[in-house]
Amino acid sequence: MKKLALFLLGICVFFSSCDPQKKNEINYDGKNSIEIVLLEEYDLGVTSDSDLSYYSDNEMVVTVNEKGIIKGKNVGEANVIIENEVNKITIKVTVNIFEEPTTNFGITPKSIEKIYGTPDYNFGDTVYRYGGGNDWYSYAVWKMDFFFKYKGYYECDVYINSDLGIRINQFLNDNYHYYQTITDTLTIGDNEEIVSLELFLNDSDPEDASVLVGKQENAGFYKDICLFYVPFEYADKSIDRNIISRKRFSK
Repeated sequence: MKKLALFLLGICVFFSSCDPQKKNEINYDGKNSIEIVLLEEYDLGVTSDSDLSYYSDNEMVVTVNEKGIIKGKNVGEANVIIENEVNKITIKVTVNIFEEPTTNFGITPKSIEKIYGTPDYNFGDTVYRYGGGNDWYSYAVWKMDFFFKYKGYYECDVYINSDLGIRINQFLNDNYHYYQTITDTLTIGDNEEIVSLELFLNDSDPEDASVLVGKQENAGFYKDICLFYVPFEYADKSIDRNIISRKRFSK
């Protein structure tokens, strides 16, 4: 009886190992919808016991090689299809021009580190800087500065290559609502400079908006585009209260 049980167990093991569905299973631990930034390469990390084929339904936006590494060629959306002899999965890939900073204002510097890692440079718990050196943060963004007051995050400045001005304008128009254009005085070194700032809100109704995104052109030494993110509360002179913080960190 014992031998019979072992024999039957061996048969079960044999047939389970020969199960074509199990053999051709596609192993993927990621999401069915992912986001990357322009010219970023990302390894999907897909495995299978049988050979896999990869292709993109829009190679103008996303390409994928035989190792399952995708690359964002242009801003937009594409589907990456992965298949073997039996199974197939589809992953929607969205390519953004850049990764926007968190708008969870008020969090601590340690919380920012949990999201973005150790800053490349920091001024105590006042400013955390990512990028800004020889290695740019991404293709579009070469520096991100996070500002803290009383260890609470209240502003992020994102510096973007000025050659991408048209794409940035499209991005702002697609994702935010134009509010107004104002002028502001920034202290740059020992000099003061009058700059024009285009302001956008994350809601069409200012009373419901919680985030203000400002755009400054010809910013800094490299004459970049600077997008700054600050919390917004609709009230009289709220713009002045939001913008004034930028005067302290313009050198």
